[in-house]
Amino acid sequence: MSNAPRIYLDHAATSPLRPEARAVREACADVADANPASAHGFGRAALDVLERARQGLADLLEAPRDGILFTSGGTASDNLAVLGFSRAHAGQRPLVVVSAVEHKAVLGAARRAAAEGAELVVLPVGPDGAVDPVDLEHALDGADDRPALVSVMWANNEIGTVQPVADLCRIARARGARFHTDAVQAFGKIPVSLAEVPADLLTVTAHKIGGPVGIGLLARREDVPLEPLCYGGTQENGLWPGTQDAAAAAAFAEAARLAVAERPDAAARWPRLREALAAELRDGIEGLVVHAEGAAARLPHLLSVGVPGVDSATLLVALDMAGVAVSSGSACGSGSSSGSHVLAALGRERSGPYAVIRFSFGPATTSEEVRRAAATTVRAAARARSAGSASPA
Repeated sequence: MSNAPRIYLDHAATSPLRPEARAVREACADVADANPASAHGFGRAALDVLERARQGLADLLEAPRDGILFTSGGTASDNLAVLGFSRAHAGQRPLVVVSAVEHKAVLGAARRAAAEGAELVVLPVGPDGAVDPVDLEHALDGADDRPALVSVMWANNEIGTVQPVADLCRIARARGARFHTDAVQAFGKIPVSLAEVPADLLTVTAHKIGGPVGIGLLARREDVPLEPLCYGGTQENGLWPGTQDAAAAAAFAEAARLAVAERPDAAARWPRLREALAAELRDGIEGLVVHAEGAAARLPHLLSVGVPGVDSATLLVALDMAGVAVSSGSACGSGSSSGSHVLAALGRERSGPYAVIRFSFGPATTSEEVRRAAATTVRAAARARSAGSASPA
């Protein structure tokens, strides 16, 4: 392993806990180390911390405070939105419409809903990874007489395509359908506002923006019926029962505040890093493919590339040994051998090995780190190709 400082370019998987968020969590731990549902003074202090965090996040999202439901993370929020909506309309054969490039938390929940009696429609995407609003209009034809939910992510976690969520939300609402969007990768990177895109349900999680692991939220308009996925208490309007972690909520709110405050600067800096990285990789790796390069909008902090002739696992291990932390796509699918459903949805058929590498930047990522990561990737790809060509048939 290299003696040079390690480079972390996997913020789309988890962005390390910000020092400020850690400090808030530690400061609140003494005050909020009690059950927020308890009636005594300790409980009331914890409840105050929890509700101030809820208000802070509501303000950042331009959402009603009472609509912010704390959950255990993005997967929980996606499942509560999709499966909770479907179960709330059990017996009515609700329509669930998702895109082919959704996170597996949405796709898995949608398939479960279909197994329980919902009708599932999966929208195709173009070669840039974006949904065509016309396809959504067609999917909702004839759906006016039954409950319907459309779930399309704000921005893709693997390739960075930003979806036309404003148009999709407008179409859904005009047809009487509810609209859910997974904004896990988008929030803190691009503007996300429920005042601008009036989604009925919206998912955010803390650890993508430098908050703690294990806490997320579902923003919900009060007239959206949901069936809880677990039972036992009245916390979070009875939709996510269990004792809340007030200190984690406070750290979540602080990380969100910082991410939104830093966004204008990052929005100018990250695309320069992304394009510099892409250029250096292109210069050094023959046949390199930049995924979703033709998209109308992409996340500023994320670059996904394909390296023909190289196996993903081989290249990832080589980069890790060289001190560069990246991923091949969604961290939630890192143990899968079935390949990326996102790239498959783009219609990119590949013969032979094809390594997929996702680089993603954080608040402190430097141009020097990006330059070193590019040079390391070029060398690792060359060695992998050389080893592959030298292997016996």
